Amino acid sequence: MAWGFFKRQSDTITRENVKESMQDKTLTQEIVVGAKKIHDYVIRLRRNFHEYPETGFHEVRTSHVIAEELKRLGLHVQTGIAKTGVVGTLPVHGASRTVAFRADMDALPIAEENDCEFKSKHEGISHACGHDANMAMLLGAARLMVQFKDKLKRQVKFIFQPCEEQHPGGAKLMVEQGVLHGVDEIYGMHIEPNMPAGVFGVRYGATMAATDRIVITIIGKGGHASTPHLCVDPVVIAAEVILAIQTIVSRMINPLSPCVISLCQLSGGTAFNIIPEKVTMTGTVRTLCKELRYRMPIVIEDTIKGITSRYNAAYHFEYLKGHPLLNNPQPQLNFIQDKIIELFGSKSVERIDPRMGGEDFSYYLEKIQGAYVFLGAGNPEKGIDQPLHSPRFQLDEEVLYRGPALFSYIACNP
Repeated sequence: MAWGFFKRQSDTITRENVKESMQDKTLTQEIVVGAKKIHDYVIRLRRNFHEYPETGFHEVRTSHVIAEELKRLGLHVQTGIAKTGVVGTLPVHGASRTVAFRADMDALPIAEENDCEFKSKHEGISHACGHDANMAMLLGAARLMVQFKDKLKRQVKFIFQPCEEQHPGGAKLMVEQGVLHGVDEIYGMHIEPNMPAGVFGVRYGATMAATDRIVITIIGKGGHASTPHLCVDPVVIAAEVILAIQTIVSRMINPLSPCVISLCQLSGGTAFNIIPEKVTMTGTVRTLCKELRYRMPIVIEDTIKGITSRYNAAYHFEYLKGHPLLNNPQPQLNFIQDKIIELFGSKSVERIDPRMGGEDFSYYLEKIQGAYVFLGAGNPEKGIDQPLHSPRFQLDEEVLYRGPALFSYIACNP
């Protein structure tokens, strides 16, 4: 009798599990179909943003277009956050948790070299960063979630953030102005042309580097180029400093701890026959762990100090902290990976190596749980093979329905 009871109970549980699985399968199909139906809408938005790019904290037209579209969808809209930021809120009856999604709005000071009908109309500025697609996909997600509102399990915030490309960036300011108030989790996504179209790149833990800036000024004694023995030549000292700094990574850092030091600007001197008083170098330091980030200013300054003291020169050193490293926590990374697979299949996910580029989404993840992933948009067969920040950057628009589908499905899960 007892055995029969447990057998019938087991059968019931199995039937319930099957029923629940079928319901999930139906929901994923409905969401993907719905996302494909608004695909043209997302492409139109992306091209509109692409045609009228604006740099960080100057996204006036961009934020107006976004705010008006969110209002048209019936969302509660806040503007003027972090200067030009926009937040749309979609309340869901009975939901006890809130999830946020973020897209960055700014363009780059890069003249576009593509020849297309929606080419940038703003001289010297372009969306070579892919942020036009990020915004369009998030607006597409808002439209799709309004259609699926009765299936949403969480309230939703749509965060459109200014100035991701510059320090200190818009994310830090948005956090300081309370954009995460009441938010339990946050997710972000970025177009990636170096991955196959439609494939999502995911990584647990340190995913994108801390992006710090260094400014080094070598102060010598100027004079005539024909009498270097009477001078302290900062040009020669700077050259030695540059070479020595490059050996920090190769000889002083554990090769299993990724680190990049790049000196990218060098300025000094006024004429071909004058040894200048000083030379200034600026560059960037990229690290993927907090301990190494803390150590780098000390190691770099010790190197500069040793060389300048040998030549009886002085120096001035600045180490300016940029965005912190972006760290994806395991539970949320696993969650979003599972949702991708449920929507698009196991072949749609690829584990990626960490990136030494930076991303100020890290400021959100320092405050609350969440995850950041990449959506592949490269397609060499279509000639789409240029990297981010290239004046010839393009993306395969066929993938753009996937962003709205993923974000909407996340909001449908408690």
